[in-house]
Amino acid sequence: MAHYQGYIYVPHGSYQEWRDNTLGNGYDVDYFASEQCYDFCALLYYQYGLRLVTKAGGGGAQDCWIYSRQVNSQTPFISVFRVQDIKRGDIVVFGGGTWGHIAFADQDYSQRTYNFGKQRYEINCLGQNQVGNGSGYPVTVTPIGLDGFLGIFRNTYWQGDT
Repeated sequence: MAHYQGYIYVPHGSYQEWRDNTLGNGYDVDYFASEQCYDFCALLYYQYGLRLVTKAGGGGAQDCWIYSRQVNSQTPFISVFRVQDIKRGDIVVFGGGTWGHIAFADQDYSQRTYNFGKQRYEINCLGQNQVGNGSGYPVTVTPIGLDGFLGIFRNTYWQGDT
């Protein structure tokens, strides 16, 4: 496991290549509050010469969608609005709490996933600082409940990569 600070190059020709090169590592691109979920997704935007924007004055992961959806939907990224349209490799934005969460879908959307004997809509996500793992936790795959779903940023260069 490696920890990186600042924006670095990571191979990203496909979602699988991105996943293989980042899983288990930690990234702090903005030098704020250690390795946060935002840092990991912002790192992909950097690979295309873009910045993942929250809101003026700084904000949480959910603000990437709530306040800055249009700015963050620059080529190669597009906005997708329906939870049923989640595809593996999509950047999924969740609302809730002060900051929300942002991570990559590690699977396509499916109707139901069973979690500890209860029906719960969730999806496995590749992300950093995932729910329950604590601040600064490196990139993992963790099931995230879809009840806080806000929207999707889809990397159109990864189409067909599911």
